Amino acid sequence: METTLNSNCDPAIADLIEQLTSETTKVSCDDLGALAALHTRFQKLREEVNLAASAETRGEASLLAAKSEQLLEKLILGEAENADAALQQIVRSVEELKQTINGVSAPAPQIIPQEVVATPHAIQIDAEVAINPDDASLGMEFISEASGHLESAEANLLKLEESRDPETINAIFRSFHTIKGVAGFLNLKQIGALSHAAENLLDLARKGKVEITGNNVDVVLESIDQLKTLLNALDVAIKTQQPVAVQPKLPGLIARLNEAASGKAPPAASSVIVEEAAPAIQETAPATAPAVQEAAESVKPGARSQSNETTVKVATDRLDSLINTVGELVIAQSMVSQDVVALASGSQRVMRNASHLSKITRELQDLSMSMRMVPIQGVFQKMARLSRDVARKAGKEIDFQMTGGETELDRNVVEAISDPLVHMVRNSVDHGVETPEQRIAAGKTRTGKVELKAFHEAGNIVIEIIDDGRGLNKKKLLEKAAAAGIITPGQELSEQEIFKLVFHAGLSTAEKITDISGRGVGMDVVRKNVEALRGRIDITSVEGKGTTFAIRLPLTLAVIDGLVVRIGSQRYIIPILTVEQSLRPTATMISTLQNRGEMCMIRGKVLPLFRLYKLFNVTPKSTDPTQALVVIVQDNDRRCCLMVDELVGQQQVVIKSLADSLGTLRGISGGAILGDGSISLILDVPGLTELAVGHQ
Repeated sequence: METTLNSNCDPAIADLIEQLTSETTKVSCDDLGALAALHTRFQKLREEVNLAASAETRGEASLLAAKSEQLLEKLILGEAENADAALQQIVRSVEELKQTINGVSAPAPQIIPQEVVATPHAIQIDAEVAINPDDASLGMEFISEASGHLESAEANLLKLEESRDPETINAIFRSFHTIKGVAGFLNLKQIGALSHAAENLLDLARKGKVEITGNNVDVVLESIDQLKTLLNALDVAIKTQQPVAVQPKLPGLIARLNEAASGKAPPAASSVIVEEAAPAIQETAPATAPAVQEAAESVKPGARSQSNETTVKVATDRLDSLINTVGELVIAQSMVSQDVVALASGSQRVMRNASHLSKITRELQDLSMSMRMVPIQGVFQKMARLSRDVARKAGKEIDFQMTGGETELDRNVVEAISDPLVHMVRNSVDHGVETPEQRIAAGKTRTGKVELKAFHEAGNIVIEIIDDGRGLNKKKLLEKAAAAGIITPGQELSEQEIFKLVFHAGLSTAEKITDISGRGVGMDVVRKNVEALRGRIDITSVEGKGTTFAIRLPLTLAVIDGLVVRIGSQRYIIPILTVEQSLRPTATMISTLQNRGEMCMIRGKVLPLFRLYKLFNVTPKSTDPTQALVVIVQDNDRRCCLMVDELVGQQQVVIKSLADSLGTLRGISGGAILGDGSISLILDVPGLTELAVGHQ
């Protein structure tokens, strides 16, 4: 029998219940517009219940509404296993809601009680319980989706400081609202309480009752950081089957959100985040779910089959295993092809089939490698947050700009480049850009500019960090380097060599050490990490005008195009991107300079000649350079000639690391298996040029 609402029920709640009762009995599974309208009414009902209901009924009614929202989302997205059963469950939920809220008390004033605002410790959050093992998969999916929502909210929040676009506030609100709804469904009390408090503040901002500026932005950003911490704790709790760890700072943060919602300026955060925010929970495909209303608008009735997701989330270890297997397939195919050429070269059919197999294998390799390519936008977004926080702490005004965030590169490269970018952006903001007073005195605008760019160039990816600050002081760098014993006083260095002194450990141009930077450690980390990625850094700086750091990286760490060369009976691989040219020198081109060793004249420039057979201790075909070949290689502004016996050809090879078995070898970056099954070493050109220059 249908339940009727008692006379004590809040009028707004009663009206919503009556509308839901009428609409749920008539709605069709294919009417996406009506389903979206129902979803909105359940959202509104939950908001009214949370404001007007008594403590005894608020939680149960809110959970019933949240469960109905989840079922409607599945219906709209076409994810419900049984659409009719889901609709019947929603009808039953409305009836249960009637029974639950019959005890609703008189409407409470829609303001935050003063005692709650004044004392953070007055906020009580029920103790967490261990998540049901049956819901573990839902919990892991929630972590992935919530991480995407938080990244989106953070990006929109930073955008909000530049332009007061109402739709941006709506997007931030939807992110928190979705997290709150699913957290309520999974009974995650801490996540639900925090996201609800942030949602209230953002809802008031949507209605124009408060402004999201200054400290209000800080408190919402702090909420995002705390939610990331809670998601990490949830990940651990699911794996250990324990309750989510209690966060002691949570009541105070919720109190500050409530203060902001009540119109008071919340106190500034006790500490500003200058390092990277909480790490990503797990690497998955982009998981930010679209808003339900947007899904309803984009999917037309009758087209449900076309509305299914076109992406599949795959565990990264499976993806890595696939790519490694494809690499082995490429090696095996190359070996088979060589045997086919040797044994069946007279059969056109066999040769044609072998060529077709080679083409398919290469396409499969390219496809598998593209699966690891991800946009660098996520890392750039973290840098935008970092720039903002450091600028506020250092008392500077920074216009941070990003271009090329859609540029894609290997996932492993994206992960590894994050730490170097943290140090470089922080240094640019902290002691690259001047204070507003110093900039005005120098005839510049108050606001400094820091730009982060990414683009493809010559098969590499280039990431530039550009600022219009004070630039590098060459005289100061030389003085500090001499004082640290890095160079000898009076030593002549090129401009690029002077600039690269900043990468030495312990060398810093900062006037004083702060808790942000100045210890001379960060840039040393940058150099080591970039070199580990087989990349390099170029520096351009004009004192008083600004500095540009350009990081050049390979698109992937798994495959390389190389020039195979032979020395004696051994073959070696030189990365093709470092090769400038090759030639057979004449006797007039070879000379020996005092204190500089053997040199080779190439187009009017004298370059050091490095005999590789001496380095690798192999017997060459000839020790006379005029009877051999030289390969001119380049690393940044350094060039040298590598003496080899002959060029075998160009080949794409799969890189195999040697670090686990042989450790780090100077001049060697890895190994590769060639088509005949033999192992060849891949030369590290930056290391070789250093060895060549030092050897002379």
